[in-house]
Amino acid sequence: MNRFCLLLVGILLLSFSLNCKKVYEMYDKNVSGVVLSDELIEKYIKAVKSLHKLGPSIPQKLAEKGGSEATGIELYNEIDSVIKEAGFKDYFEFVKVNAKVAWAWNVSQGELGIAKFQGMTDNGIKQMEEAITNPDVPEETKAELRKAKQDILNNWAHNKKYADISMSIVRPLTNEHDLEIIKHHQKELMEAYTGIPQEKLQEIDSSLFISKQE
Repeated sequence: MNRFCLLLVGILLLSFSLNCKKVYEMYDKNVSGVVLSDELIEKYIKAVKSLHKLGPSIPQKLAEKGGSEATGIELYNEIDSVIKEAGFKDYFEFVKVNAKVAWAWNVSQGELGIAKFQGMTDNGIKQMEEAITNPDVPEETKAELRKAKQDILNNWAHNKKYADISMSIVRPLTNEHDLEIIKHHQKELMEAYTGIPQEKLQEIDSSLFISKQE
């Protein structure tokens, strides 16, 4: 029975690995020829902001004109026009760039989230250790802190393991060059995606940002 289970797990892992490989190959084929640069990201941000402004009017136009093929073509042409005004050749070029930017963005945000929670865990553990070594803290409280500390470490180790597995799956969909470009423009991208000015985002949570931008 144990051998059968091990064999089944091995088959599942192999199948998963082969499926991931196919996804990576399809993705590389779809975004081939796209090289992220500062100039391209600036065009992308301009397009995203313009699409955000256009977005709210689409349901109203559909309600007024109905969901006919002619209405669909008209809306597509509007979207295509906005994208071209931002500097893209056409809608399909934007989609390819969007795919590269999106995966680099997702990975960078995943890394940021892991680092953020690691920092929170480390700070919490440090405060507990200071209390545990404090002679003024009752032994009963120290015992509770030791247990809480171990629970935190165990939970973080468990969650970190799965976070690392997730990152190992999506990391091949980007590269160091793209990540550096994305991190350099992170504030502008966050502003474009959310529609919230950078200053307001900073007020909400400064840890949203990877680093201070020069």
